[in-house]
Amino acid sequence: MTRILSSLFYISSMRKTSEKFNSSEMIKNIWHLSGEEQTVEELPYWETINRYLEKVDPEKLQDILNRLCSRLLCSRAFENMRIRGKYWQVIIDGTQLCSSRRELDGKSLHRTHNKGTEKEYQENYYYVLEAKLVLHPKILISIQTEFVDNEEGKEMEKQDCERKACWRLFL
Repeated sequence: MTRILSSLFYISSMRKTSEKFNSSEMIKNIWHLSGEEQTVEELPYWETINRYLEKVDPEKLQDILNRLCSRLLCSRAFENMRIRGKYWQVIIDGTQLCSSRRELDGKSLHRTHNKGTEKEYQENYYYVLEAKLVLHPKILISIQTEFVDNEEGKEMEKQDCERKACWRLFL
């Protein structure tokens, strides 16, 4: 819940999340949102959250996001954010997650910089396409995620692209 909320409020790092969220009122609200009784007086440190997320099945995380989104819509808290009072706004947004000159894995995308010169190098990166529900100008909830990646271990003439990922996202 802490990680989802920090993303919703555009807090740029987990360290800043700990600084902003470790107040008694915020901790009480997070426990209330999660539907459980409060058992600790402070939030987990960002490293603890990251270790936990490494073990969680991505499909279960997607289910959590879907349930959170459904709960927010059913509560009618953002009802006045509908377009023409009728439609929810969903946007599709592509984002590069990280990049490196070293090999990341067989699925990462890559691009060559300064091609044909002595300064030529290859950049490897991960790219993701997300469908986001707009609830407020500053509150966007990711409702579906599709990675733009190559099939691991396969040589390819053409890399995966946003257009193909968008079709997969809609299916």
